[in-house]
Amino acid sequence: MRILVIGATGKTGAPLVAALAERKVPVRAAGRRPPAAAVAGVEPVRFDWTDRATWAPALDGVDAMYLVGPYAEDERAVLVRELLTAAPRVRRVVLLSILGVESLPDAIPMAAWEQNVRESGKEWTIIRPNWFHQNFGHGGFTAGLRESGELALPAADAAVGFVDTRDIAEVAARALTEDSYGGSVLTLTGPQALTHRQALDEIGKAAGRPLRYVPLAPEAFAEGMRAANAPGYTVTWQTGLFRLIREGANGIVTETVAEVTGRPARSLRSYAEEFATVWR
Repeated sequence: MRILVIGATGKTGAPLVAALAERKVPVRAAGRRPPAAAVAGVEPVRFDWTDRATWAPALDGVDAMYLVGPYAEDERAVLVRELLTAAPRVRRVVLLSILGVESLPDAIPMAAWEQNVRESGKEWTIIRPNWFHQNFGHGGFTAGLRESGELALPAADAAVGFVDTRDIAEVAARALTEDSYGGSVLTLTGPQALTHRQALDEIGKAAGRPLRYVPLAPEAFAEGMRAANAPGYTVTWQTGLFRLIREGANGIVTETVAEVTGRPARSLRSYAEEFATVWR
């Protein structure tokens, strides 16, 4: 079996490549700027959603595929379906979706991508994770927390079952290499639901400094993004996601990580302690 990982340098793709390599499964690590070939069994390959000439070389000889959709591309509504059509040999697909996808605005293509994989004729698994631990320390929230000790978001004081991307990767690795998960929708969370205020308390304790959460009004958040010249789809995407949080949709906790991997999901506290220097 050879597995194509699209988005191999991303938050879930990078740990997935590592998890598959540890299993000695041949991996084709794909991206616009693919990772260096530093691990045995990992083959870097260039893949660009907007350059179809890169699709066939990436798909050649591939049996299974981890699919992170083209969020930022103009043709995002059709590209996933077209890639699946261009991959007749691929028999198994694991799609990274998102918790609450059925309640997001139509402008966000996640629900359509889920439908694409269901209708593809392939064995499919859909992974719907909650918000990532890594958003705090390896993503868009990091610089502000490090520099000002503050995070302003329109999440009110609603709870979120934050999940570690390494747990997502481990679940994806099993769905790609084992026969038990075809036709499954797997909702992934961490072991507890925390408000952003509680999450920053945990991170601040680990980092040895106070970190402050500032609840923003949704309108002020959207206006701030527009003032920063964020694309319209980004404003729609982000405001839709935070609306779900405020409505309580992200406060659930599941045991799926433990059921699939055989071990408990990583907690936000353990993540914060492991990467405490990031916020110092």
